Amino acid sequence: MNRNLFADKRSLEKTIFKDESVLYPDYFPEKVPCRDKQTKELTYLLDPILRNKKPSNILVYGHPGTGKTMLSKYVVKQLTEYTSKAKSLYVNAMQDNTRFAVLSKLVSFFGDALPRRGLAIDELFERMKEGFVKSDFWPVIILDEADKIDMKDASQLLYDLSRSESNGRYFTIILITNHKSFILDLDERVQSSLFINELEFPKYSSADIKEILLERVEFGLVQNALSSDLLGFIAGYAAKRGGDARVAINLLHRSAKEAEKEGSLKISKEILLSSAKLVDSIKLSEKVNYLSRQEYDFLCGIDDGLTAGELYTKLGVAERTCRDYICNLEKLELIRTEDTRIGRGKSRKIFLNFDKSVLYNQKKK
Repeated sequence: MNRNLFADKRSLEKTIFKDESVLYPDYFPEKVPCRDKQTKELTYLLDPILRNKKPSNILVYGHPGTGKTMLSKYVVKQLTEYTSKAKSLYVNAMQDNTRFAVLSKLVSFFGDALPRRGLAIDELFERMKEGFVKSDFWPVIILDEADKIDMKDASQLLYDLSRSESNGRYFTIILITNHKSFILDLDERVQSSLFINELEFPKYSSADIKEILLERVEFGLVQNALSSDLLGFIAGYAAKRGGDARVAINLLHRSAKEAEKEGSLKISKEILLSSAKLVDSIKLSEKVNYLSRQEYDFLCGIDDGLTAGELYTKLGVAERTCRDYICNLEKLELIRTEDTRIGRGKSRKIFLNFDKSVLYNQKKK
């Protein structure tokens, strides 16, 4: 009789993980590290709710993986646990990217069931307002990836919400985006009615990422699973890719899984380097599919530290086309730009968010 496939598998007692969920993307720490300034500012901006006063709306912006969503959820959770005066709704505009979709969420948030027959958008808005009037709390709405909503829809939605009022209560809207310029693309009426405060999340430094990883390693992996040197490598790897803590945690998790597959309780340098190339390759292959052939060729021509002017001179691309390509590549998080001064003028230096050697393994038709 053939031996069962699972009979030779090592005991779960030998796993490299102490608690694997600590390395999951949706893990929610008890405290958000390296963001004390933003925590205090966001707490201050939401504090008026405790005194039944209208807070300003908030634009939370910064590079991907810099803690924008996590900290927003954390502070709002603290608020709603502290007082019954506020209740919150989180909406990810990557999934709910229309005015209709967000209003549907709001109707349900206020406790109204949506009929199967569906509703016209004007009727949906009226149902939402009725639910707001019947409620007895300040609604705090976190709208993540806000720039993914169609701009016309976003302008109308935010205009409606910013002007809605019930018994001296108003919506508090936290808009989260990678691009500060999102707010400038909205209708001018909306910009003036939002009464918005901006809260920037700068890129994590290598030291910041190392601090974040230390907690994940301590609670997620067995003792001595990762050396200090390799922890520093992961932190530096993520710092070079836009200071994205999610990249670091993903690499740590993937490396631990590979070590576990090999029956090891320790992540080796070889496993880490192999996993780093795989992380780059997977992220890159997903994004390359969104590029035209011309944009892909443009991406291949980028060397770290070139300015926009140097790039369009090198590649022979029209200046406006170059700007459009850079804008799209930055939105896809394939590159990052840093302002620099040249003589009396300003320009932008461009950096790749991946190992360039991985790019040439990607096939673009």
